[in-house]
Amino acid sequence: MSLRFVLKGRILPRERRRAKGVSAFSTVSPSCVEPWGHATLPPMKRRSTFHTFFMLALSTTTVSLGLLACGDEGTTNTPTAKYTLENVCAQIAPQLCATRENCCLQTGAYDETACITFETGECEKNVADVKAGKMTFDPDSIDPCVVAVKPYADKCLLTIPDYYDAPTDLASCAKVFSGKLAADSVCERTAQCESSLSDKELVTCNTATSKCSTLRFLPKDAPCTISQDITEFCDNGLYCNVNILTQKGTCKAATPVGSACTIGPTGISLECGLGYYCDTTTKLCTDAKPKDAPCSLLLECQSLKCTSSVCEAPAPLYNKEQCTGMP
Repeated sequence: MSLRFVLKGRILPRERRRAKGVSAFSTVSPSCVEPWGHATLPPMKRRSTFHTFFMLALSTTTVSLGLLACGDEGTTNTPTAKYTLENVCAQIAPQLCATRENCCLQTGAYDETACITFETGECEKNVADVKAGKMTFDPDSIDPCVVAVKPYADKCLLTIPDYYDAPTDLASCAKVFSGKLAADSVCERTAQCESSLSDKELVTCNTATSKCSTLRFLPKDAPCTISQDITEFCDNGLYCNVNILTQKGTCKAATPVGSACTIGPTGISLECGLGYYCDTTTKLCTDAKPKDAPCSLLLECQSLKCTSSVCEAPAPLYNKEQCTGMP
């Protein structure tokens, strides 16, 4: 059985509570200085289950801090909206690309012009769907989303623990462009799918089936299974205590890092939880290893990829098309 969980996709659960972060508007100074900031929510293509859901999550929402209108000295003007359906794509594409530049250069190449062209096109698809009544648009969620997503963009190479927090952290991002397609509906991109009301569910357009799919984090004592392309995982701090013969089990509390663990006859132990492994020498739960560390099992690696006895790097947050405009 393979544990190459699909770790690539969009995380857009819809939370009804207000997102952590900043006010929707910056304050206009008397000198009319225009404050800017930026961050990005990239679209990603599926590679492996858990990570794919996350990448596509950062995919539909494009965000940046904008400007308030600035009037002539001595006059009082009503502030204009920073983001409208008419200006949102032109405003956000340059900021999206600026935010991802360091990550793109770290993991490959970067072409600013091609990136802006690509992001503008993706945004325009969402705007068209909003105008057609197939999607909703909430401009007030853009600025809170900027603050929430920036740490993920800055980290670039995400590890498993990052994904558990993403549904809550990125709740505001689910509201920027929100689709209306129900689960199992035919889709072309994740933004078209209706995001979940639960902060334990991640929604994406599955590129293999072209249908809206949901990844769920299961609570303690919930039934679980281990198989290829599973879409339900025990939540952070838990593991699937599975029967090897039936590949079915129950979510149980994971053994803490530094505590003793047991390796069964198969040579594999899941009890430390994803992102950790049971060291065969010390018999202690240990943090998963970074890129280029020696390994014998994929569970030992942060990327869940052990190739030629060496851990591969986690997949980057942005793919080639997002960085260079080339598929």
